[in-house]
Amino acid sequence: MRKSGASLESMPELIARWVGHLGFTVEAKFAPSGDEEAFPNRVALSGPDASHLAANRGVALDALQFLVHEAQGEREDSKLAYLDVKGARLFRMQEVMAMGLYAAEKARELGTHTLGALSARERRWVHLVVSREEGLGTESEGVGTFKPVRVFRK
Repeated sequence: MRKSGASLESMPELIARWVGHLGFTVEAKFAPSGDEEAFPNRVALSGPDASHLAANRGVALDALQFLVHEAQGEREDSKLAYLDVKGARLFRMQEVMAMGLYAAEKARELGTHTLGALSARERRWVHLVVSREEGLGTESEGVGTFKPVRVFRK
């Protein structure tokens, strides 16, 4: 079991301080995602240097988020801070959830529909949105970090 670390409430200040040590000026504050079950505790990063964190497909943002989660010492989604720059991750969540709804529609029509390879977080969004639909199920297929998701009639 992990020892509890920094509180969720302290994350915006901690993030701004860490990024400041790198010489960047970034403001961090909690912002609603519109679907707190799918994208809880969204911390929106803004300011003149925020876009540097989103460059190169967000690898710096991913690294910072990893450090934030390590500082928190949590593994429960509802207690972790999730970082977003210029709404890019929020947009991706909405996009993937729309894909999940489309797959649900196709699965109702055809019996099954498989989405292409997705990251673990993206697969979670598909599983979540399809679980809200009656009579359908989901299953991740294959091995590795990126896996397809099959949506099917129960």
